[in-house]
Amino acid sequence: MKKKIAFVLALIMILAVALSACGNAKPSGETVTKDSLIGAYRKKLEESGSAAYKILIDMKIGVSAVGQSQNMEMTGEMDVETTQDAAHISGSVTGNTQGQTQTSKIETYSIKNGDAFDVYTFSDGNWVKQTSPVAVKGDIQAMLALHDPSSMEMTETDTEYLVNGTLSLAEAFDALKNYISGYDQIGEFDLSSLDLKSVDPAKTIYHFDKKTKEPTAVDLDMTDCAKGLMEQLVKSLTGSLMPENTSGIDISSLIKINAEKLVISVKDIVFGKDIRIELPEEAKKASEVPSYDGQATAMKDFYVEELKISLPDTFEEEDVTGYTKAFFDNYSAVLVLREDKADLANYAENMDEYVKLVVSANESRGISEPVYVNGRPTFEYDATANDITYRYYTTLYESDEAFWIVQFASMKQAYDVFRNLYVQFSDNVVFAH
Repeated sequence: MKKKIAFVLALIMILAVALSACGNAKPSGETVTKDSLIGAYRKKLEESGSAAYKILIDMKIGVSAVGQSQNMEMTGEMDVETTQDAAHISGSVTGNTQGQTQTSKIETYSIKNGDAFDVYTFSDGNWVKQTSPVAVKGDIQAMLALHDPSSMEMTETDTEYLVNGTLSLAEAFDALKNYISGYDQIGEFDLSSLDLKSVDPAKTIYHFDKKTKEPTAVDLDMTDCAKGLMEQLVKSLTGSLMPENTSGIDISSLIKINAEKLVISVKDIVFGKDIRIELPEEAKKASEVPSYDGQATAMKDFYVEELKISLPDTFEEEDVTGYTKAFFDNYSAVLVLREDKADLANYAENMDEYVKLVVSANESRGISEPVYVNGRPTFEYDATANDITYRYYTTLYESDEAFWIVQFASMKQAYDVFRNLYVQFSDNVVFAH
């Protein structure tokens, strides 16, 4: 749930920036046109140097698989304040799945530091800090340059001018890459492999007060483009969630994901407000996690009996009681356990039986059936030691003479930063036969 919420929030941020600066026309005197409204909107944003607004989320997705169905709903409200050098977001997001409700509080500060931004996030009772080393303005402007007001339509009511347009999901995701690391992975779904250009664009509606000509809201309806995205996600399920020996089965006809609603609204827009954004004292003590660019470099091979795993050369081997080998760097642990098949002869004769044995032995940790990732049984769970909660990405393997458990772990508040990397590391495991 939290990873999905984080992705939706990231998408909201890029779209909020895009929508609050769309168009490149200049005001054309007193004549009210779509060009004058959008152009004045953008000019005011560029000249004001600050803005405040609310972001509202309303999402409902239905999932049906082999006769069973469930709905996931998400609503949220966030207050956003921005200046040229800082931004502050606060609010909450509530998700509801099959009557189970979870509310996540949102508190994030972005503070400019030279050519980069330090991002402070309150998560699970702790503050964490990351640095975004890239300048994103160029990408945003490139995307906005494609938005010509001449392709929009203007209508009016008794109280409002409405300017309707569209926003390409592919262009939004391209700009999103520089706003949040690892954005292109939702669970086991790799968004970068999807054909976003074939997905219907999002619909945008800009609201302007008829008397003042001031912008009052922007509505972004992503329902239609989300439906196309979900269809592609279903097709990508084949092979990603099924055991290796069933990878040839087409399960797309058995699974339906329907985006019933996905609407994001920007409301209560105020430009030029006197805003002072100051980082709280407790946030200044945040645990720092490294920026993650999705790629591991300077790799080194590590060996455990017949197992070989490639890890960054920052890892070092250490002895840990209860494990065959362990490797650590400043942020992550890799724990390896080898169990001889001969020692488990009365309990597990094949991988399926070994999976059941592992599940049974770890019921207290809340482990149930695994998710298969690239043919591997995989578990994710939390464990607490010395008042610190860690999250584990655990995979199971089989060699000729043994079964293996390989665990990748980090502090829970940093886990989403490293998860994609752990998937890559688990792909690097090979055996000498």
